[in-house]
Amino acid sequence: MSILSHLIAFSLTTMASISPAESAGVVKFYEIPSSSGASVSITSDSRGSIWFAQLNDNRLGMFNPKTKKFSYYDIPTARSFPTDLVAGNENDIWFVEYDANQLGRYDINKKTFDEFEIPTLKSQPYRLTVDKKGNVWFTQFAGNKIGVYNREKNQFKEYPIPTPMSQPAGITMDESGAVWFIEMQGNKLGKLLPESGTITEYELPKPFSVPNELAVDGEGNLWLGARTGKKLMKFTPKSGHFEEFELPGKGVPEGLAVDGSGNIWYCDKFKNKVGRYSPKDGAFVEIDIAQSEGKPLDVTSRADKVWFTVMGTNQIGMIDGGGVLSRQTPELSVIINKKGNDLLKQLSH
Repeated sequence: MSILSHLIAFSLTTMASISPAESAGVVKFYEIPSSSGASVSITSDSRGSIWFAQLNDNRLGMFNPKTKKFSYYDIPTARSFPTDLVAGNENDIWFVEYDANQLGRYDINKKTFDEFEIPTLKSQPYRLTVDKKGNVWFTQFAGNKIGVYNREKNQFKEYPIPTPMSQPAGITMDESGAVWFIEMQGNKLGKLLPESGTITEYELPKPFSVPNELAVDGEGNLWLGARTGKKLMKFTPKSGHFEEFELPGKGVPEGLAVDGSGNIWYCDKFKNKVGRYSPKDGAFVEIDIAQSEGKPLDVTSRADKVWFTVMGTNQIGMIDGGGVLSRQTPELSVIINKKGNDLLKQLSH
């Protein structure tokens, strides 16, 4: 029986709508000036600044949490369609240009761009990650390959995925240096060993799961969202075993992030919620952000704060992760299972 088979649910007061939206220090929204509202992926750099990609505006956006100011940087190639970005190891931001078939780099100190043409034509680069050596790994949605760019050598290398038309999506790396990636159409989780170039594929438990994003926790477990099954999935590399956790709101998990405490955060754009799953006690917390007219799409964790993009509005959002379970957060709609009884007692006293 699933550890989520028994649920205790209770709802409290709905959040008030203010601008920037704020409720008991838990959720805030920041208005993005002069934006078309198509902010997608989000990340943070070593200085704590929040970066996000804007599809329609063809630029990178940056928000300084200390000054509460936004900055914008136009991508040189027009209509490049930046679908993902990540902070690099040298005070830089790397991003993929889905339509322009390029890998891009923004130097934060010099405020300059570099763009690199991907060898495979019309590969549709989709998601990316950076390893400890500064190499940039990315998925090729149409190219059906995993690509890597070595900045020191200014050289690309590509690894064909065994499953045809697998549509690789989310990508991440574990502490050993192995590259993990999602096969959206192939319905598999893939593992690439950079030393040998060997790719191992793991079939997902349920067919047509349509996974998209991928994250790794501090213990090396892989987390992914099964969108058609409306579940979070965990893969343990040591055992080769998958576990499934049904979302309490029957939502569709999109962006994924792991915070410093090992909690798994996700966006549910269809239910207009940002959720948190705690592997330690099996408890879910879902935060309704209905006061925003947009839809949460991607999420990242920085210190005790969780930041997310809001598709369809000129906003990014922030959740005080440390305050989510405090007594000062009556606006939350919380769902927990029997293992979360201690949490229930804490919230009800």
